[in-house]
Amino acid sequence: MDAVSARAVVLDERNRIVASHRGRPGDSPARLLGALIAGGTGAAVIDRVVAILPEPTVTDVITGSRVGVLRIGAPAETALPPLAAWPACLSAALAGPVATVGGGHEYDGRVLAPLDLAAVARFARRSAGAVGAVAVAGIHGLENPEHEQRAAAVIADELGPDTPVIQGSATEALGLLEREHTAVLDAALARAARARIDELDTAMRAHNPEAELYIVRGDGTVLPALDGPRHATASTGAARAALIHGAARLAGLTSATVVEMTADHAIVGTTHAGLLPESGLRREIAGVRTGLRAPSLAAVARDEAFTSRLLATLARARHGFDEIPVVIIGDRADVLPDPPRVPVIRPSDGDLAAAVGAASAEAAGSIDRIFWQGTGGRADSVARARRLARDAAVRAGADPRVLRETPVQEALMTYVPVPAARLRVTAVGPLLEPVSP
Repeated sequence: MDAVSARAVVLDERNRIVASHRGRPGDSPARLLGALIAGGTGAAVIDRVVAILPEPTVTDVITGSRVGVLRIGAPAETALPPLAAWPACLSAALAGPVATVGGGHEYDGRVLAPLDLAAVARFARRSAGAVGAVAVAGIHGLENPEHEQRAAAVIADELGPDTPVIQGSATEALGLLEREHTAVLDAALARAARARIDELDTAMRAHNPEAELYIVRGDGTVLPALDGPRHATASTGAARAALIHGAARLAGLTSATVVEMTADHAIVGTTHAGLLPESGLRREIAGVRTGLRAPSLAAVARDEAFTSRLLATLARARHGFDEIPVVIIGDRADVLPDPPRVPVIRPSDGDLAAAVGAASAEAAGSIDRIFWQGTGGRADSVARARRLARDAAVRAGADPRVLRETPVQEALMTYVPVPAARLRVTAVGPLLEPVSP
């Protein structure tokens, strides 16, 4: 279901629409699901719900939980304090106690400095009763999250199980600041995300107590609802990503360049084998740079030069994918002529594209980090990267028997004292089907 445009669909095992509901703007996900079920689903029971939730706004962040921020990295990471680069109004609205304590790891996972547990405990006591959530991020925590985990355990013991403690190592991003920023935003939004997901979960289980709930991420893949409250920012861009995937699937394709035509612009994006190419940029939320990767999408304003600029944008989007068709949807799709010498498909029910993209979404795991090559050399590093990506995809809900992998992208790190390379790889596959009783 698409809670942004208030659309919901039921798909059969071949991803064909068997029921749909077009709601009103502002309808909650739970209300959309209830209306869909009340209207008849075309199926005996719904065994899985995949939802696009409204993405977080500046107001959501400002009115969210006050957050305690703990960085693990002294004395190495003290030059730029936590939240120093944030808009002043935002940090003032959500920051509780902020501290940097001793600890962290080297680039290869070795301990950089012992974790200062006494300082962590002091921070936890300052946070008790003063915050609704805590974010913890450690230097090189992606390579070795042990200090983050130990600090989170101390904080949880002091604050109790109802206070979310979000770790920066949960975000696959190389930079400490990007991981820290994402953890702080996720912490601020965690309680609101929990309430929204719980409401939908209650409505779903009233229909089928055994049904599974997933949330769409910003690349159009999913994460389990149990993880949703701890990754509230992950839904940023989900509606647009699901629309690109869904438009291709409405056209019966696994790969396509999609054009969404609206009254004032066109959005162009390509889905290839179930994945959106990345732009290389990180998303900003409320003016804060996060560790979330942004897909490669282009917006073309409808002005005097619209047609020529759109054709140029289509050519760039299809570069390397010259054989794939163009799918055109949107409330102004009829005013766009077919691009020359390109197969074009205009599927019916284009307004349901995002809902279809959600209902048919797959699960993925991506790895983007530096691997330090030991005695096993490059082969061991590549094997580890692929294994980590596959494990992440399975944790997200993918069926391990039918995973697909992207080619491993490799960039040698020539400026470090030991052999190393930055490796990037994604594993993706359909969701594991629920076990029949």
